[in-house]
Formats: sequence, C-alpha cells, structure tokens
Amino acid sequence: MSNYFLNSGLKRDGQLQLVPEHVKLNLTQLTPSSVGIVQFQLILAEQEQNIIELIDIQDNLGNALIKITLKERELIIQYLDNTYKFPIQQIILYKLYPIFISLYDEISLITNFTVQSQKLQQRFSYTSNKVGILLGSRSHLNAFTGITRNLQIRFVNENELKKQIEDEIKLQKQILNDLNDIGQIKYKLPFSKPLQSIEELDNWKPNEEYTILPIQQLKKINRTTNQPLLVCHDMQGGYKEDIWCFGNPLRQNSYRFYYMTHCDIFVYFSHTLITIPSVPYINICHQFGTKILGTIITEGDDNKQLTNQLLNMKYVDKLVQICKFYKFDGYLLNIETNVDNVDLFLQFIKELSDKLQEIGALLMYYDSHNAEGILKWQSELNQDNMKYFQACNYFFSDYHWNLDKLSNTQKNAGDQKNNVFVGIDIWGRGQYGGGQFDSYIALKEIKKAQLGTAIFGQAWTYETANDSRSQFIQNDNSLWQGKNTVSLFDKHKNQWVITSNGGSGWKIVQENGDETAISSFDWCIRTYTIQLNLVSSNKGGIIQFNARVKGTGPKYDDLYLIGIELYDRQNKCIASIDSFSTKVNKREIQFNADYVNVADDKWREHTLSIKTTDDTLYVKFIEVGKDVEHWAGNYGAQFTGESMVYISYDCNKDLLRMLKPKTYQEFPLQTYFNNAVGEAYFIDGQKFTHYKGYYDNLNDFDYSLCYPTKKIISQEIQDNWESSINFNDAWNGSSCIKIKGDLQVQKSFLIKLFKTRIDPQGNINASINMKNFDKKILQLSLVLKYSDKVLQTFKPTKILTNKGWNVAQYVILDQGKALKSVYLKIENISQQQQAVDGLIGGLAIYDDRYNEQIKFANVDFKDPTKYIKNIQLKESVTNLYDLYIQLELGELGPLLKTIRVFNDKQWIGNVRSNYAYFPEFPFDGKEMFVRLQIILNNGNHIKAESVLPYILYSDQVVRLP
Repeated sequence: MSNYFLNSGLKRDGQLQLVPEHVKLNLTQLTPSSVGIVQFQLILAEQEQNIIELIDIQDNLGNALIKITLKERELIIQYLDNTYKFPIQQIILYKLYPIFISLYDEISLITNFTVQSQKLQQRFSYTSNKVGILLGSRSHLNAFTGITRNLQIRFVNENELKKQIEDEIKLQKQILNDLNDIGQIKYKLPFSKPLQSIEELDNWKPNEEYTILPIQQLKKINRTTNQPLLVCHDMQGGYKEDIWCFGNPLRQNSYRFYYMTHCDIFVYFSHTLITIPSVPYINICHQFGTKILGTIITEGDDNKQLTNQLLNMKYVDKLVQICKFYKFDGYLLNIETNVDNVDLFLQFIKELSDKLQEIGALLMYYDSHNAEGILKWQSELNQDNMKYFQACNYFFSDYHWNLDKLSNTQKNAGDQKNNVFVGIDIWGRGQYGGGQFDSYIALKEIKKAQLGTAIFGQAWTYETANDSRSQFIQNDNSLWQGKNTVSLFDKHKNQWVITSNGGSGWKIVQENGDETAISSFDWCIRTYTIQLNLVSSNKGGIIQFNARVKGTGPKYDDLYLIGIELYDRQNKCIASIDSFSTKVNKREIQFNADYVNVADDKWREHTLSIKTTDDTLYVKFIEVGKDVEHWAGNYGAQFTGESMVYISYDCNKDLLRMLKPKTYQEFPLQTYFNNAVGEAYFIDGQKFTHYKGYYDNLNDFDYSLCYPTKKIISQEIQDNWESSINFNDAWNGSSCIKIKGDLQVQKSFLIKLFKTRIDPQGNINASINMKNFDKKILQLSLVLKYSDKVLQTFKPTKILTNKGWNVAQYVILDQGKALKSVYLKIENISQQQQAVDGLIGGLAIYDDRYNEQIKFANVDFKDPTKYIKNIQLKESVTNLYDLYIQLELGELGPLLKTIRVFNDKQWIGNVRSNYAYFPEFPFDGKEMFVRLQIILNNGNHIKAESVLPYILYSDQVVRLP
C-alpha cells in the first residue's frame, strides 16, 4: 500500500499546523489484516513545558484517531478511545530521536532501537477516506521549539509486520550511528545552544572540527563620542529562531534588530547557566562593530548551590576558553542568588575579568548584591556594590532607579562614566518614566547624567505585535524613531460601509475575534472614511493601511485591490494610492479587470503609505474583491487583519537622535539593506524562491541605515520625505529601502549614510544600486565630507542596467584628506516638480588598499571548490537528501560577507560559517552540481553560472540501508 510522507519543519510557540489540509488516504481499501504504521523524527531545541503535543491525526469530521504527546520521560499515545503510556529515555536537546509506532493487535513503539509493546484495546475501523494531520500543539501551554519531521503514515500486511520491526531496529541503529559520524563530517544540527549545567561546563572541550563557528571578525566601527549604548536581548528566554545557523525552516515573522549602527555592546541573554551567543548574532554584531556578550547566570533560591559550584577558580580558564573558541566578546555576570563567600566572589570576578581582557574581551557585573553578598538590587552604583564594579570595570545598573539614585551613580562613576550602564526596561516594570513608548523620558535623564545606557527587552516591540511584521515595524519605529502612531480603525466595531454588493454580496466571517470579509462573483466594494482632525492635531504625517489578502479555492487567483484616498474640505480627492500601482496619484482610484491584483492560496500582507498635506481632512480606505470562477456564493478574494494608522514624527521621542550612531573607521562600507526574511530572495535583481518555500536567514541580515528618522538633510525644500523598508523588491536579499517625497525644480536633498573617520589609501571606488530613478529627471550623486568640512559632490562615472535596476559606479581620485561623512544626493534636474518614489538596493564604498587585500588573499571567485574541505549528500528517511559542506576558508575568511550555495542554477541558501547544512533536499539520483558563489564584504562577486561546480556523482551519495 501507499506511503504518505509529510515534513513539518520547525514548530514553536503553540502554533498548530495542518499539513496538508486533508490527506486522502485510501482507508476504505484496508483489510482486517492491515497494519497501520506512524513514523517520524523528533528534535527538541527547547522544552518550556512538561507536556508537549507532537502529532494529532483526525478524520475529516474532527474525530480523534491518534494523538501523540511527550510528557517528561513518557510518550503518551491516545489511540481512538484508549491511552497508552510508554517510558522513554530522557530527551536530550538538539539530539535526533527516530520514532516508529505500529498498530495491529498490539501497539508497538520503537525508539533508540528499543521495542516496547502493549495490548491494543480497540481495533480501527474507518469509514472516511480523509484524514487531517496536525503537527505541533494547540495552545501556548504546550509550546516547544524543535522539529517534528519526516512524518510517514504507512499500511502494510500483517505478515510484513515482523520484518518491518526488524528493519526499523536496523535502520534506527544505522541512523543513530550516522548521526555520530558521516564520513569525515559529523551530523550538524543547525542549532546554537547554551551550556545548561555544571556537568556540561565540566565536560565542554573545544573541537573546531565538529563545531559550527562564525566567520565575521569584529569591524572597526566605534563610538567617537561618550555615552555608549548597551542592548540586552532577552526575547522569550533566548534561543528562538536565531538558533538556526543556516536559515530558519519555519515560515514566520522573525525578529530583527535594526539599530546595530548605534549599539556598542549587545548582550545575548537567556536563563541558562552559560549563554553562548548564537552564531548569527555573533556575525551580525561583528559586522557592525558591536561587541557581543554571553551571559553567566544563576537565579532563584534553589540555585544558591549552583552559584557556590560555579565560583570555583578552575572555571575561569574554561569560561575564557569558551569565549575565545566561539569568538564572542565577553560575559554579563548575572548572579541573582545570595553569595556566601564575598572574597571568593570578588576574586572570581577579578581573575575572570583580567583573563578576558587578555584576549580583548570584557566582563560586566549586573547590579544585584549588597556589600555582604546578599541578593539586593541597588539600582545605583554606591558603596555597597562599588567593589564588584572595581573588580571588573563594567557595571550594569538595575532598572528601578529614580533621579536621586541616578545622581548617586553619576557621582560614584567618576571618570568611568562610559563603563557604567544605567538600565531601561522597555517593558516598563518599575521603570522611571514608565518604559515602553515613553522610554525616551528615562533616556533623557541618563544622557544628562553622561552615563552609558543599557536598554533591556527591546524586542517588546516584536513580542507585542501579534505576529504581524508591519505591526512590529510600526512599533519599532515608534519606540526608536519617535514616530507617533494613532490607530484610525477599531476591528471590533462595524465601521465599513458597503458601496457595492455585487454577486451574492460580501460575506463576513468572525473567528477568534478577527473578521474576514469574502467577496463574491461580481465586484464587491467597501470603504471606511475617517475625519483626520478628529484623531490627531499633527499635520503632515503618513497614513498607513495594512491588510492581508488571499483567494478562495478551488481557483485562488481572485481579483482584488486595496487603496487610500485623501480628500480636502471641499470633498475633492487630492491624492490616492493603491496596491496595484503602489504609486501616488492625484485622482480617485480607478480599477477594472486589468488594473487589480491577483490573489493566490497564501495570505499576502499589503502595506500602503501616503503622506498627508495641510489640506487633508478626510481619509478613505477601500477594499475591492471579485471571484474568478463566477460561482454563486462567496468564492472571491478574502480580506482580514486590517490596520489603519496615522504616523507623525516627534523629535523629542526620537531615541536614535539622542543616542547617535557609531563611526566607521575602516573600509569597506557596504550594505544591501537586507532584512533576510520574506517570500522571495533576489540575486542581482533577479527573483529566486528558496527550495523550502520561504527565506529566513538571520546570518544574512545587513540592514544598515544610520539615520533612518527623517534624517534627510534638505536643501531649500521642506522636510517632507520618508524612508521605509520595502519587501516587494530587492537588489540582493529580501528587501531594500524606499525613498518617497516631492522635489521642487532644480532642488536636491541629502541622505546621510555613514559617519566615518577613515584615511583612504589611494582612490575610492563606490557603487549604488537603484531603481525607479529616471536618470533624465533625477540625478543621484555621492557627497563626501572630508576633514576640511567641505562637501564634495561626485557624479557617476558609469551607470549599468541589470534586471530593471541601475548600478551607478563611481571612481573618486585620492583627495589626501580624512573622510568624515558620506551622503547620497538626489537632485531634480528636470523643469517641473517631481514625485520621488525610488528604491535603493545597496551601496558599497572602498579604497585601493582593500583591493590590495583581495589580491593578497588570492580570492578565487571562479573555482571556489578549493575552499571545500569535505562535502556529502546523505539520503534521509523521506527519499530526500541532506547536503553537508565543510569549508576551509583561510585568507578568504576576513574578507567574506557570505557564500551563496546553488544546485546548478537553483539557489538553495547561504552560509556564513565553517559548515553548510541544507536538510531534506531534492536530488534526481544522478549527479549534483554544487556551486559556491563567493560574496566579499564589499559586495564583489561574479555570476553564479560562471562559477565552476563541485560535482557529486550518484555513487558518492550516502544512502540509507
């Protein structure tokens, strides 16, 4: 009989996934002698609860068939009306467990090649030929992070069962043996992980041969002013989607921190004994010149003994060794238990700090004790905790301070104010000023005191965004950039006005408090209008409209449009924007069958933005949908998740304006403005799709915009511009920046890109990747400010065109002066006012010295197979294959931005470490052409098709028995 293979990928945070919606199994063809087999592999990266729901199989009526749950050391199988409990070995995180369950007269479980059986109380008798398979848990109470993969549902005859069990035992032995050693390459789970116990710390040994390590060295991007910024990243306990060294396999809105350009120290925080920062965050921090710290933590009354065990001088060298091996920059020491022996504690701090400094790292003490070692947060630097600070020279103050305590900290810090960081809890728990969007109140006082700032829990903007990327970005902009956001729409009120009820009319469905509107077989139109001056007195802000849209089956390519119209006091439309054109027009929205979007079977999120004028009084939001099947009923485009907001800027709440960006002190200066998450991945302007269907690789994140907050320096024009993240197009990666505004005749404006302190060696080479800037109308130039403070403008020496993008190239002769700032200038060279709506997909600036470094490293773009130490393609249980590549980069390492990996012409992912791992990869069984495209950190590369491949032949593939 048939086998049914399903792959679920990563499951986390209680998200229940139906894979697929209905699986048609020919159950009506089963005979009384048929044996049911359920088989899958389990990997846990984190276990937050004692009970974890793994798999739930139901018939098409919702009746439970099989439910599999993990409870500590028990695997619980609920089959029909009965429950069977099997003891199992303790699940070790990050280790793969193959699980095999057969159902006949007995229910048998095989895991770790051990067989357990129990008498089956009830035989199956199915009347339906449809089965729904749900993977993951139904609620946050049963959340976990990990993989439930390679799920199979099979049916065999009774006389085959014995052989099936024997073969499974052999297979599990083989798999577990392979996991320990595959040729010369160890099985590499794509996880970064902590050390969770003293035993793990005792047993830790450096083994570079079998460890995934970051490649990015710490760049020289330092603060040239006082008052540094520390960001303590405690997001849901740490080790979430950032644990994946080669890309997150789950389709989700992963968190991104956009302000590394302002951050001096980034603390990777979790509630485990020794927090080793994840590989992606080490790479990201170092590319932005940010030091990244791990955490040493003990907390709670039950862990006082753990503290006593840890404060042993034998662990000092090991902690230093761990820091050096994994290439991070020190630790935050967060001991939140009583300390019995204060002298020993001080000795431990001093010795660990001194030895970390020898390797260029640091130790920072978190304010948690009084002079006697009693757990007591001081929320200031005082005589009670001064000795802990003096032992390591870095101090992180607790958040519950007031102005008197802040004044004490300022006095006691003396001339070490830059080493004392005063905490701001963004969640606002006991925080002066209240935290959250009022965190600027605390920051102003810290800046007055001339102390360092420690921002804790900055991912609050993400955790409170209800899994919406647009809401997260909106929250983030409000917190960091002072963009006030006023909601214009209440989803719990019926505020839409139906202006056209074509076909069967709109159908409104309510589910879990959310409304979904489904259109019909003729045009359905609904609108919502707001009077702007009733919700905000601020003028000149941005109207933003977010909505999610998808089609309705069986044909999902339904037609739709969403839009915004602005009206003046005479009720005349003065501007509009819609999802089809995405451009601002000075008329009402007009649509027909050729001027609409086409839906598919996935929810697509749209974000429209339009700038208001002083004349704007009314704002109208529009949704239009139609079914392509022309069926009676509601089978048209579906709309949900609407959000309408008004965004205005308040410079007093702009954290970035107070914090200031760091100064770049070496070439190259390069970014693709890549968020590294989204539906598509672009390579030199060409759109690719990841073989897993979604691209999410934190390692590739390089979004570098030092002055995002309306920091567009205008010349003789009003400051009516905005820059934003654009996910619909890119030059390299998943995103770019969009610049919008109006530019008067013969006027220009500057965007400050980088603050620098560099002495160029020889000529400067530069390039800017741009789209939708008509070179007959708009001219883009580089403006450089040198040490003499004179702004010099340089026009492109050459403009190339590729995939609709223009690549402006610049050669700037040696000026013999230090470079202080870099600007982008956009100038209207036409004879009429122009609306600018363009994309910047990347830029690179470097000097002749960097070119010499490339030559010295003898970078081989054409034949990068020389950097492959080992490569292997191994068959997985699902007839798919896992690809492993072990790299030896040598002199290339310090120059490398990333390596793109292709299966011939198909892009499959990127790698930024000494290993590459791509799981469950299709292979035709013949040969595989593996191409490695080297991307240097100035953006230099050659086309992938010009790269010589490493050929893997069929007889080299490691196959399962």
